[in-house]
Amino acid sequence: MAKAGFKIIDAEPHFLEPHDLWERNLPEPWRSKTAIKSLDKGKTGEGGAEASVEGKEVPRAPGPRLVRERAFRRVADQPLLAKVTADPTPENFIEGFDVEGIDIGVMMPTVGMGIVRFDGLDPQHSLALCRVYNDFAADFVKNHPDRMKFWGWLPPHDATIAAEEARRCVEELGAAGVAMTGGAVDGNLLCDDFFDPLWAQLNDLGVAFGLHGPPPSLYLKDNIAHRYNGHPRTQLVGQVMGNPFHAQTELAELILGGVLHRFPNLKPVMMEVNASWLTWLLWRMDEKWESSRPDLPTLGIDLPLPPSEYFKRQCYAEIEPEEEVGKYVIDYIGSDNLLFSTDYPHSDSLFPSAVDTFLALPGISDADKRKILWDNPAKLFGITA
Repeated sequence: MAKAGFKIIDAEPHFLEPHDLWERNLPEPWRSKTAIKSLDKGKTGEGGAEASVEGKEVPRAPGPRLVRERAFRRVADQPLLAKVTADPTPENFIEGFDVEGIDIGVMMPTVGMGIVRFDGLDPQHSLALCRVYNDFAADFVKNHPDRMKFWGWLPPHDATIAAEEARRCVEELGAAGVAMTGGAVDGNLLCDDFFDPLWAQLNDLGVAFGLHGPPPSLYLKDNIAHRYNGHPRTQLVGQVMGNPFHAQTELAELILGGVLHRFPNLKPVMMEVNASWLTWLLWRMDEKWESSRPDLPTLGIDLPLPPSEYFKRQCYAEIEPEEEVGKYVIDYIGSDNLLFSTDYPHSDSLFPSAVDTFLALPGISDADKRKILWDNPAKLFGITA
């Protein structure tokens, strides 16, 4: 398949996991400590479930839930979204890929994204939750290896355990990359020594490491959701500011904290957070690095390259189909570090016109679009035409 002459890899469509997946497959004692509650008569779509882990629910702001309401409205408007939401089989996903023009989708979780984002969760429980999703994902895509890949999901509560699960995902299950959601679980920043076992493993594996914005969990101390909890008229504020805040802090920790210098084969991907903010942040990091260079050794910081060079050497971000200002990122750092995602079948997706919208963006050349749609993700994920 080639849409308008472009082959296309979607770096982040989403599974719609069955809500009883963990109830069926978690071993004890973790099964009794986990509950996934379906909303609205068991719909599998985005916003259709709430998780409770060790008695802690993934909390939401009071009042109308914007993501959920938007998801159900979009499903009602699009018959193919309704079809895949009601029956999320590989075949129905691929039907959506064909309509949109996606050659390959590298699949991410939906329910699974938030169920380990709790401070104080038992690391073995966290691992068990991730293993259930990872086994499901590998089984889901196995009969369509030419159309579907998947991101493995990592438990953030113990970096040694996470490193071993990353190895299992890649070497035994065939994951194209591994990922976590953002926010400092148990207060551990990405530049803390705590994560070195994971970075060492990913450095050896050489696969993509995705960072997705965290759900608004009030059980995670390091979550911008606390700022807006209880305040009226702030749900949209939180949606606009949440993921960019966490993405920028994570990228700064990885670069300015020296992680990418020490692990040059680590390949972070900033997911579902646009790319246009990179222009400002990379400039600011470079400017502060330049003015502070004489003092960095006294702080124990070994950072011989400008921060933007580490990004260009190792990192990626996803440009979104309607991101008209993405052309300014390309003007500043080029197109080699950009990927494309439709977010299908979530409520933010422009399906079935996401690819058409991106191809119509002004100010981005066909050569750059070809890199973003195929060349860059093919190189990152080790995909050949």
